[in-house]
Amino acid sequence: MLDRIILDALPVGIWVARAPGGEVTYANPEFRNILGQDAAGNSGIEDAPVTYGIFDLEDRPYPVERLPFSRVVATGRPVTVDDLVIHRPDGGRVNIRAFAYPIRTGDALTHVAIAFIDITAEVRAEAERRETATRLTFAVDHAPIAIWSTDIDGRITLSEGAGLAALGVKSGDLVGQNIFDLYKDHPSIVGFIRRGLAGESFWYTVHVGEAIYDTWLTPLTDTAGQIVGVSGLSNDVTALRNFQATAIRNDRVIALGTLAASVAHEINNPLTFILGHASLMAESLDRMGQALEGASGPVRAELLPLIAGMRESLEPIQSGTNRIADITRELSTFGRPAKKTGLVDVAAAIKAVLRLVGRQIESRASVDVDLGPTSPIHGDQAGLVQVILNLAINAMHALPADRAATNRIWVRAADEAGRVVIEVSDNGPGVLPEDRDRIFEPFQTTKEVGDGSGLGLFVCRNIVSAWSGTVTVEERAGGGARFRVELPAAADPIDMAATAPVPQRTSSRGHVMIVDDEPLVAKMLRIQLAAAGYRVTVAADAEHALETLTSSGEGVDLVYCDLMMKGMSGMDFSEALAARAPSRLRRVVFMTGGAFTPQARDFRTTHGDRCVDKPFDVVSETSRRLGGPL
Repeated sequence: MLDRIILDALPVGIWVARAPGGEVTYANPEFRNILGQDAAGNSGIEDAPVTYGIFDLEDRPYPVERLPFSRVVATGRPVTVDDLVIHRPDGGRVNIRAFAYPIRTGDALTHVAIAFIDITAEVRAEAERRETATRLTFAVDHAPIAIWSTDIDGRITLSEGAGLAALGVKSGDLVGQNIFDLYKDHPSIVGFIRRGLAGESFWYTVHVGEAIYDTWLTPLTDTAGQIVGVSGLSNDVTALRNFQATAIRNDRVIALGTLAASVAHEINNPLTFILGHASLMAESLDRMGQALEGASGPVRAELLPLIAGMRESLEPIQSGTNRIADITRELSTFGRPAKKTGLVDVAAAIKAVLRLVGRQIESRASVDVDLGPTSPIHGDQAGLVQVILNLAINAMHALPADRAATNRIWVRAADEAGRVVIEVSDNGPGVLPEDRDRIFEPFQTTKEVGDGSGLGLFVCRNIVSAWSGTVTVEERAGGGARFRVELPAAADPIDMAATAPVPQRTSSRGHVMIVDDEPLVAKMLRIQLAAAGYRVTVAADAEHALETLTSSGEGVDLVYCDLMMKGMSGMDFSEALAARAPSRLRRVVFMTGGAFTPQARDFRTTHGDRCVDKPFDVVSETSRRLGGPL
């Protein structure tokens, strides 16, 4: 009686049946709670899967021969199973772990007792654990991270994650190796590990070969609080750092273009009126000389040498000012967008670079130039100038400043097997073989701090690669370095007739409007045009010019409008005139000293045929424009 009371009170389901048929002799209340029904006294073991709704984990009816009862009868030994799923009559499902025990009278097996435990919560928890582990494994195996740990002696005990691929290993490969031996030639890593083993937790960034890792390192402790090793989570940030470097490079190149265009704009406006006045002075001196040709006496004898001296002084002023204009024109190429490509004359680009920095280079080395016949390339003028400029400056910096007499730089261009080859060589120290790939990476420089950003060769490679070309460095025969650019030759030659200036033609004088908020520039253009016989109207801002052209502007034959003005810009003026009087827009030529905003650069590229760069010969330009189609 006491035994039955105890069994009834157990929080475990108990079921007892006769062997070998399986007729039930006892079932406690917890059995009914778990299975959701009473024991079937008249049912044998063959009917048990249907009677009690017993299924396996795959939701298939449980085989009779695998039931705990059947296995005990078959073997005579205790059995434990945990793959039973009960489909209760109320629709619920319960996972069961069953412990089956043989009951004997003497040597004969008479009964089998089975204890049932509801393990539904345990099964769900295990399923969640497996799912979490699967997700974690997936993340570790696919994300650019490495999870690792070492013991107190530095022996690696864990090494998992896709982030290991950058080291040329996979998960588990490093387990058992000693981290102090692996990185004995990398003192910073050894130092970080020792800091962690000393009890410090911290972030650090480290370069391992070509890979870059951000790592969180923390000590591992046992239950007593003693440090037994370190654990690290390393994130492979190589791609991110390269992206950041590219962004920085792009920002700096854009900034250079903006600065160059802005400087050119500020210089070109005063250059316009300086050159204009110099031209007028030259014309005045010529007229004075002609007027004195028929004179005699001491006045003539005194003035003619004075005029000759003034001419002699004026010539270098004009020459120097024109040289400044050429330099600012070359500078402005950095600010022009490189999105649109066309046919580019390689020899012209090389000559442009030498005009820009030739004297600077010649102060350190003699320069030999060999420009053979070359096909045009598909690219943009500004980009090619930048490539050649960077290579030329790089060659100059490679040469010692105290050996100018023996320093040499060679610049060569030629067609070779359907490709255009540009070479810039020097007789400096050259580039070590192990550095020949590295120097094209961003921020790699051998110059002193402040002398270079380490972006020049990186920019060269990116520009050339965008045009399906290559740039390499090799040893020059005789010592030094030779940088070689290879670009596909364009199939079509440059149409020089299309790009050549239209010959000036004599035409009747007309009415010209000048729109510029720089008074000295406007005044100079007015004086030059008026002296050439044109009627000139000056508008100090675009608003007044717009009002004139849209109301009584039929008599205006040509308009010169500055692109960058305060208030309404030339771009705004173009848009407004197109809306209000589109037929008169074809009479407008836009002047620019430097397009230093993205909008201005885009406008300059799109409307290149209607733009002129300051300073320019306004009389010749006007004669050309009015003498032919606008």
